[in-house]
Amino acid sequence: MTADHGSLDIPSDYHSVLLELKKMDKTDLHVFLKKVLDVVANSLDIERVSIWFFNEGRTSIYCDYLYLKKFGEFANETTLSVNDYPEYFKAIESRLYIAADSAQTDPLTKELTESYLKPRGIYSMMDIPIYLNGEIIGIICHEEQDKIRNWKRDEIDFTTAISTLVSTSIEIDFSKNKEKDFHESQRFLSTLISNLPGYVYRVNKDGDQWSIQYISDGVYDLTGHKPDELIRNKVLYYAMMVNESDKAEGREIISKALANKKPYQISYRISTAEGKIKWVWEQGRGVYNENDELEATEGFVTDITEKKLYEEEILKKNNELSAIYQFGRTLSRLAEPAALLDDIGNMLVKLFARENIYLALYNEADNVITYPFYYVINGHKEIESRPFGKDFTEFIIRTKKGIILNENLVSTLKLMGIDYEENEAKSLIAIPMIAGEKVLGVITIQDYSNENSFTQSQLELLTTIGSQAAIALENSYLYSEVTKSLKEKEMLLQEVHHRVKNNLQVMSSLIKLQSRYIKDEKMLEILKETGGRIQSMSIVHTKIYNTGDYEFINFGDYTKNLIENFQSTYGYKLRNVRFDLDIGELKLNIDTAIPCGLIINELVSNAIKYAFPEGRTGMISVSVKHFKDNFYKLTVKDNGIGVQEGVDIKKSDTLGIQLVTLLSRQLNGTIDVITSPDKGTEFIITFEEAVYKARR
Repeated sequence: MTADHGSLDIPSDYHSVLLELKKMDKTDLHVFLKKVLDVVANSLDIERVSIWFFNEGRTSIYCDYLYLKKFGEFANETTLSVNDYPEYFKAIESRLYIAADSAQTDPLTKELTESYLKPRGIYSMMDIPIYLNGEIIGIICHEEQDKIRNWKRDEIDFTTAISTLVSTSIEIDFSKNKEKDFHESQRFLSTLISNLPGYVYRVNKDGDQWSIQYISDGVYDLTGHKPDELIRNKVLYYAMMVNESDKAEGREIISKALANKKPYQISYRISTAEGKIKWVWEQGRGVYNENDELEATEGFVTDITEKKLYEEEILKKNNELSAIYQFGRTLSRLAEPAALLDDIGNMLVKLFARENIYLALYNEADNVITYPFYYVINGHKEIESRPFGKDFTEFIIRTKKGIILNENLVSTLKLMGIDYEENEAKSLIAIPMIAGEKVLGVITIQDYSNENSFTQSQLELLTTIGSQAAIALENSYLYSEVTKSLKEKEMLLQEVHHRVKNNLQVMSSLIKLQSRYIKDEKMLEILKETGGRIQSMSIVHTKIYNTGDYEFINFGDYTKNLIENFQSTYGYKLRNVRFDLDIGELKLNIDTAIPCGLIINELVSNAIKYAFPEGRTGMISVSVKHFKDNFYKLTVKDNGIGVQEGVDIKKSDTLGIQLVTLLSRQLNGTIDVITSPDKGTEFIITFEEAVYKARR
């Protein structure tokens, strides 16, 4: 049971102990608390005295100090969980003290019996709370081993006084540490701020007015203005320092962030006390009072000039590389010189965006300067050619070197002995277009608005472009000559095919004319066959002449024309014969098409003569299909009377079959014949497309 004692005064010996403890140096709280436990254990003649503290979440209590009187030393102890001993912890939180004479049976402490009291031989215990700022933070625990102890009132009062002394000492130490931590925090913050690559600030809002409350010393290194100078001058900080072009955007970003109670980040330019331009990056946020009203802004500003310049340099390099790539793509295509020079000039206008850009070409043979591209202030201008003289363009041609003039153009050029017509230009850049050792011309760019407009990097870029342009220009001249030569050869070749076609048609007409006077049927048939062969070759040359393709012909169209020629030649005899063509859009070169056409001419002619006697109805099929690799399969088939058994057509001595055999060999081909009486005849010729020898 919990002891219930009357109110007693603390005995004098306990008073003396308390006085001694009060006088002790409490600078080191750790040493002081250990001394308290030693003194209490000996004053009360009790075996175990310990100090326990709640953890941060108040879910358990741990022993920080345990003094064992018998051994005169300190030891470790366990941790007790609130969930395991709810009644015990409830008593700690709600009572002034716990004085359990018989701890193993007392309702407030019996939860501890099996896991804590019995293993340690504890029979009696007394716990006194320790306070910090009015809250229980732990207990001083007094435990008697091996016997039951009846706690007396003076002992309870004494330990309560000890608890008060301990609580006061902890509170004083906590305050000292808190103050120490505060000063350390201030020192650390000051060190941190002084080492930042920039400055921190706080700007207070009073109605519609803003005033700088604090700005760190780093502002001097960044801007050249001292903190007190900026604090006194409200206008200087933003109105004078921030670049005019960046003010509106900066205000908009900050206002929007403050309205949404979010941090803001902005980059802008400032003017320093020395008049230099620097790029800075600022991050800040609003400070709001208990009514959620904006009362200040706090933030940090740092110098990002080097980073910004590096980014701009990278961007410029990327743009230059992109420009070189685009120039390379444009200059790699073949074009006439006039079109190429126009492309070069227009790309330079887009890339450099200056008032005057021109290309001057040097004709060494005629000693003349021409201006194929001359751009000036949003338009193109025609400039007449002139003799080679002593002007600026000639200077670049003679020296074969690029040049930048960023100021005092007229006086500088006169000192160089150059005749220079005065104009509005304030700076210029020029480079020669050199192919090998030959200067083809000069690229000049002039700025009418600014001095110091061009950089060494731009000179290097323009030099690279000039080299590409010179090579492309030489290729263009060559392309122009080759194109002209090819056109002349094409016209000549077209004329040859035209004349061959006309000659073959004349021969065909002569044969037709002669056949009118031939009475012998056999001779008449021979003339017809000869005319058909000539006509098959004539059709090829007609196709070439009409299409302008001197290498390949559409073999499907060609075969269709052959069949139409048969219908024209044999007329009424073909009234019951139909034709089936299966060739499609196949294209064959001329060296293959002519012999292949002659083969079709012979086989179809043979079928017309022999397959359908006495006006018999039938069909002749012609197909050409790709077989494999460079091989094709030509099939000419009829459903006529066929050939008698025992007759080998391939060994026939007729001119037509001999011609088919000869032409097949010419095409590296083979002939297969399938025939039987009343089931027609099928010729299958597998041939290889001839290697075409270009005629250009």
